[in-house]
Amino acid sequence: MTTLLDASALARPRTLRRYVPALLVTPAATFLVIFFIVPLSMVAVLTLFDYQPLTRSVSFAGLRNWHRILTSPELQQATVNTLLYAVMTVPVIVGLSLLAALGIHALPRWGALWRTVYFLPAIAAMAAMSVVWRWLFYPDTGLVDTTIGRLIGATDWLHSTTLALPALAVIGSWAGIGSSMVMFLAGLSSVPQHLHEAGRLDGAGPWHRFWNITWPALGPSTMFALIIATRDALRVFDQVRVMTNGGPLGSTETLAHLQWRYGVSYLDIGSGSIVNTVLLGLVLVTVAAQYLAGGRRLEQAGAR
Repeated sequence: MTTLLDASALARPRTLRRYVPALLVTPAATFLVIFFIVPLSMVAVLTLFDYQPLTRSVSFAGLRNWHRILTSPELQQATVNTLLYAVMTVPVIVGLSLLAALGIHALPRWGALWRTVYFLPAIAAMAAMSVVWRWLFYPDTGLVDTTIGRLIGATDWLHSTTLALPALAVIGSWAGIGSSMVMFLAGLSSVPQHLHEAGRLDGAGPWHRFWNITWPALGPSTMFALIIATRDALRVFDQVRVMTNGGPLGSTETLAHLQWRYGVSYLDIGSGSIVNTVLLGLVLVTVAAQYLAGGRRLEQAGAR
């Protein structure tokens, strides 16, 4: 009898230990369900209805909403503009933030000052900064037109169907460098210094030390910076709303701004939900493609 009691007492802690992982995951799983699964499910349901919040009238539309929005020229143009904006900003953000991080990391002093200077745009409100940039791009008398505009013969950027989107890309690149630079600085701080010393003793120059030691160690930081920059570029909204409002002639209309226009300005909740779903799918597909194309290799390089 005593032996049976001892065995049951020993088996009880083992049984409890089996539930410990589930208990530890429960807070994160609850957060995921409440703030991601439930809102996403609500958006998916709203895409099938015509809902008017002012009159509170609801009618089932089925797939008619999807057909109307997916075949609309507005969605196609907004998708193209969003992808073009990402192509123009993401390489610039990642490249310049890497150069800035390398330069600041190599400074013997004043590194903290320059980190703060480069990171200020990341913590500033983009809507407020867009107001300042709008004055800089003011036709004829703005700083951009009186300097760069005269050199290249380009004026009135924000009212040009060919220059408005590149102007917004300049602002987005300026705002995104700071946060990506911090990621690269974190990666540079983890590079073992003894490897640089060994390479220097072996006669390796600065470029060879960077390419064979620093760059492989920055693999995870590069991947993370690339994903964050791509996500932010595909969701661009603030500078579009403040500076161009999607114009001229829809040349700067993006998916996030089109979603706002449908859902908030027109109070067409069903159409806004569809654009939101398209934007979410575009972000997921783009990030997955980046990871499959080079992310795994970058992470493995950083773990060498």
